[in-house]
Amino acid sequence: MEWSKPEVEAIVADYLHMLLQELSGQSYSKSAHRRALQKILNNRSDASIERKHQNISAILLENGWPAIVGYKRLGNYQSMLKEIVEARLRQDSLLDQAACLATTSPATTPLLVDHAKTMVEPPGVASENGK
Repeated sequence: MEWSKPEVEAIVADYLHMLLQELSGQSYSKSAHRRALQKILNNRSDASIERKHQNISAILLENGWPAIVGYKRLGNYQSMLKEIVEARLRQDSLLDQAACLATTSPATTPLLVDHAKTMVEPPGVASENGK
């Protein structure tokens, strides 16, 4: 079943909201977003929503934008989807600012763990009689 314009607009808005959260370093639950979307997307299946998210990733990457980690690009998308994604990108200044900050901010140095403190003596070898 072809996606309607209101469905496409809803999933694009939700995807871009998750992307904004990701670019801003905020945590979110893809599963919670998917469950909420199902209620307004005519009970689309999890797989259908996931594929549409992957299509959105493809469009973003083709336009030089970052995509949500974990939604690998999937081509062969609806032309209406491309039109709606590109229109939203042109008008969403907050997302534009977050993407610019995320790509120009210096990388953080990971915390170093002193593995020597986690070392313990290996267990002894038990004799044949179990002692």
